[in-house]
Amino acid sequence: PLVAALTDRVMRAATLAAERAGGRLDPPMVVVLDEAANICRIADLPQLYSHLGSRGVIPLTILQSHAQGVGVWGETGMRALLGAATVKLVGSGIDDASFAEDLSRLIGDHDVTTVSISSGEGRNSRSRSVRQQRILPAAAIRALPKGQALVWLTGSKVAMVKTLPWYAGPRAAEIGARIAAAKARTTKAAGGLPAPAPAGVLP
Repeated sequence: PLVAALTDRVMRAATLAAERAGGRLDPPMVVVLDEAANICRIADLPQLYSHLGSRGVIPLTILQSHAQGVGVWGETGMRALLGAATVKLVGSGIDDASFAEDLSRLIGDHDVTTVSISSGEGRNSRSRSVRQQRILPAAAIRALPKGQALVWLTGSKVAMVKTLPWYAGPRAAEIGARIAAAKARTTKAAGGLPAPAPAGVLP
């Protein structure tokens, strides 16, 4: 609750600052809400999504599953959040059949041409028919391998992309060094490492 209240307060303060600056923050502020359903439960987050972007406050909400979001904000709230998000990324490990089917319908259908040949009275005839078929069925979405993801951008068709973990990217050494430095600062601020336990005594 403390983390959620603090994060909510920071976003509201950023909105006020944007209004004083003429409507938008420059540069924008990115608010990364990792494990949002567990650690940072902001009750009106779906409503905030509808206007934060226009203020230069960019929320990035990360959930383990669609059902997890429904458990916090309900079906209506989760739909509102997804509807207001301009970029949606879905990775592997979707085991919710209903959500996978919704995603499959959003991706859409494509035309498949079927050719049939019939013979009779010494002659062959060929006919073509067109039917629609799902581009990516729900079962295929569920079977997405690790390292692949589906991305929806407002006004664009879905794209299948390969993800690039930071530790495999060109700036892995730089990011790793910054993480180590941040951990060292946190440890120092907390008063250093705990004293070692005496021999034979469990810590």
